[in-house]
Amino acid sequence: MQALKQTRRYWLPLAAAALCFYATTLGLPPLAVYGLIVMGVGFALDAGTTWLGRMGAGGGLHEYKQ
Repeated sequence: MQALKQTRRYWLPLAAAALCFYATTLGLPPLAVYGLIVMGVGFALDAGTTWLGRMGAGGGLHEYKQ
């Protein structure tokens, strides 16, 4: 249960993205489908960039100063 609480920053946006993409199959108007697709991609990008930032091996501003 503890691991589930610690990783909710990743799986919660992914679950929201999956729900948005599923909702597009329910026969909604085209503008609503477009909005849901944009929201789903945004949620997926949020989870992906959070996951990549958490990896820690990518350096950062303190390592690559200009």
